Parts: sequence; C-alpha cells; structure tokens
Amino acid sequence: MTETTETTLDFNITVKDAGPARKLISVKVPADSIDKEMSVSMGTLQTQAVLPGFRKGKAPSHLLKRRFGTAMQEETVQKLVREGMEKAVTDNKLLVLGNPEVVDGYENLKLVEGKPFAFELEVEIVPEFEFPDFSGIEIIRPQLEVADEHIDAEVERQCLRAGKADRLEKGFEPHDRMLGSVKLTADGEEAPLFVHDQALIVLPEAGEKGQVVGLLIDDMNTHFQSAKAGDTITISTTGPEGHEREDFRGKKITIEYTIHLCERIVPATEEELIEQFNLGSEEVLREQIRLALEQRRDEEQATVMRKQGLEKINEVIDIELPERASGDQIQRELDRMRHEMMASGEHTPEEVEVKLAEIRDDAEVGMKQRMKNYFILQRLAMHFETQVHEAEINARIASMAMQRGLRPDHVRSELAKAGQLPSIGGQVRDDKAADAMVGQMKITDMPLDEWNELHSGGDTADKKTSKKTGTKKAASKKAPAKKASTKKASTKKASTKKASTKKASTKKSSSKKTS
Repeated sequence: MTETTETTLDFNITVKDAGPARKLISVKVPADSIDKEMSVSMGTLQTQAVLPGFRKGKAPSHLLKRRFGTAMQEETVQKLVREGMEKAVTDNKLLVLGNPEVVDGYENLKLVEGKPFAFELEVEIVPEFEFPDFSGIEIIRPQLEVADEHIDAEVERQCLRAGKADRLEKGFEPHDRMLGSVKLTADGEEAPLFVHDQALIVLPEAGEKGQVVGLLIDDMNTHFQSAKAGDTITISTTGPEGHEREDFRGKKITIEYTIHLCERIVPATEEELIEQFNLGSEEVLREQIRLALEQRRDEEQATVMRKQGLEKINEVIDIELPERASGDQIQRELDRMRHEMMASGEHTPEEVEVKLAEIRDDAEVGMKQRMKNYFILQRLAMHFETQVHEAEINARIASMAMQRGLRPDHVRSELAKAGQLPSIGGQVRDDKAADAMVGQMKITDMPLDEWNELHSGGDTADKKTSKKTGTKKAASKKAPAKKASTKKASTKKASTKKASTKKASTKKSSSKKTS
C-alpha cells in the first residue's frame, strides 16, 4: 500500500490505495481555514444581501446567518470538497476517471465553527504501466476487393431499410417491429426498477434470443405468438451479473410489455430507392454503394488492426484490475461498442441493441479484458498526446449517417436525445490513439480467405472482428440470385415479406458473430 501526505496552507491531504485502480483521498481542512472561509463568505453576503427593513449592505450578521446560514454552509462545503479534490489530483498526478464519490455521503458533510472539516473521497484512476516497443509487434491487415456480389447484397439491404411499414394487429412474425410501454420489477420489491412508455423491440428469428430494454430473452418469439396489439406480455428473466446498473445484477426480474403498435417492413424496389435518394440511375446507385462499401471496408480493416494491436499489448502488460467492474466502467464500454457498431453501418440500431444485450449477458466473462483495453487506450491517448477537434467529431457523425442512409443532423439529434453525443469525442480519441499505436507496428497484408481460415473457430476479439470483415464475402456466394430476387420482391408484396425478411435474417445471423 502506498501513502503520500501533502500539506498546504488550507488542506492536509492523504492519498491511499483503495483497491485496484481506485484511490482513497482523505482531506482535512484546519479550523482557522474554515473560519477564514466562512468570514469571507459572510463579508460577501453582507455587501450583497437585502433584508426587509435594512438597506443593502446594512443587515446585521446574526440575521443573515439565520436567513442564509444553511445555503452559505452548503456552498462552502462544495467549494472545499472541489478544491480539496483538485489539489489532491494535481499534487499526486492522478488520472481520474468519472466523478469522485464522497465516502459518507455529501449530505453528511457539515461545517462546525471553530472545528476542522474532514472528508474522504474515493476515485477511479487509470493504473500506471509501461508500454512495450510497438515496432516489435506484428499485426495482419485482411484484404478484400469490393465486387458486384457485395454491391448486390447491399442494394437488397438498403431496399429493406427504405421499405414502407404496414400496420399489424396480430399474427406477428420475425423482424416485425413493436412499440410499447414496459415496466420492470424485481422479486420482492414494490417499486419498479425501470419504466418506459416508448420501448422498441424487433422480433428475432424463431427460436433465437431477442432483447427488451437491453435484457436478453431466450426464444423471445414464443411470448408473442398469439399476442395482439393492446395485450400485455409478461416475461421473467434474471438480470446479468455484468449489467451497468447494480440494482439489476443477479435479480429475478419480471418484464411487463404492453404492445401499442406493430409494423412489418415491405422492402422498397430498386427504382424507389433510386428515386428516394435522387440518384438518377441504377449505375449511379451502384457506384455510390461501391464507394460506401469501400469506406466501410477500410474502417473495418482499421478496427481489425486496432483490436489485434490491443490484444497483443494486453498479453504483455500486467494491470491490477478491480474484482468487479463498476457501473460507470460497464456503461463506458457499452457506449464505445455501440458507437463502433453504428459507425460500421453493418447493423441497424435495433440489431446493435440486441448485440449489446448479448454482451451484457456475458459481461463478466469479457469485461476484465475490455476494462484492461479501456485503461490501455487512456494511456495511449496520453502517450501520443492525442487531441480531438470538432471537425473530427462531425466527420464521425457524418460517416455514421452515410452508413445508415440518414442526414448527419438527424443522427446528431438522435445521439443528443440518447445522451450519447459527448462519448463520440471519446470514441474518436480512442481510435486515433490506437491508430497511432498501429502505425508503429509491423503490418502484413493477407487475403481475406486466408485470414478467415486462420481465425476460424475461435472466440477472441480478433476472430470475431475477422468474421465481421468476412460477412460480405460469405454473403457474396449467393449474390447472383439476389439481384434478380430484389426486383421480384418489389412486385410481389405478399411473398416479399417472408422472402426478404428471411434474406435479411441470414445476414443478421451471420453478423451475430461480429460483436
């Protein structure tokens, strides 16, 4: 255990280890400093406060204390805690993550005239470690040329995305979209854990898992087979141990979902897609899609190499990690993975949430390595002095918008409403720092088929990413029939619903290995 004591005119500060990647900061403010601070606050108050019957600046101090004493104390406590924390961080060169926690609770911090003021804070920090020589590490860049079959598959996918929604009352099938209200309660507790009036779910393939407000449900379709709009569906599940909310972890949870409406997507025709995006001709459409696929390929290559580099660094760096991930740590990682998947353009927002639910369900298994990666990325950003500019954030949002066929301002609005806009900058910084690391490593090019063969059958982050890169290649084998079926689907609505959703599900199931 390490211990350092720092004394200043106003603070006595002690910093101790509070466990892996955490510090306990003890602060004691001498009585004379408290009295001085309170005296300054009272002097400021006397010059500004106005009480009935007294001119400004003339009210007696005992009346001011009676009227404003509590607020003045609270303001002074906040100031002392803030400045004490800043002093501890600066003097001890701590790299703090998130907000500090007051050990005894903020509400229990009180100032007593003539007595010292003491408090304790716990903070999460980035551990210290040394990086290896990056130039001695070899990574592989899988190579893929975008071909006609890839464009065919993407045209079909975009037709599905641009399709029109038919309202349904019953007879729900895989890939139907439902909007409803949801209430989650834990066994033995009266107050609900979570309530939401606009919860979206997408029914998965028969027998597969689906998600409701981020919780993974086995064979979800069975709960909705005989349901109709207006029904309330009750589902029992157990909160994953790796959930970002501690009050969900390990709890037996009852989900009550009331269906408000349900829709089934009828794919657009290729001609409708051309008209919707004002592209003029099929040739222009295919050229635009080719450019988008090449950009996606390049981004996937970069992601694959970042993950390889992080995995190699992970193997040689020993970091003492907390026994259990905090809610903040899990939430940061989920946000990072959400933005990474959305930026790739491979998945709809609904598919991303299913994948995140799968990650939550298995979070304890992989969270240690992901937490370690997070710490490595923070140190990399410091090591390379990585800076993020507003133009880079805008470019990332524009890329996400292009991959989803939306306007950048629409995507920005979505991110802002979900409270995820600030984390985009963090994602850009992480990627830039990882790219700087990759830039110093030895890169070897390899055809995608060889890469997939080399990494088939494993579960590492590397292998999962390689399958994502190979998704288009695997899909391409059936591509010649897809182009014809796309136009046929546009004219036969009744058969289209099943045929198109089955094709879409094939891509979905193949990409489920991605995350």
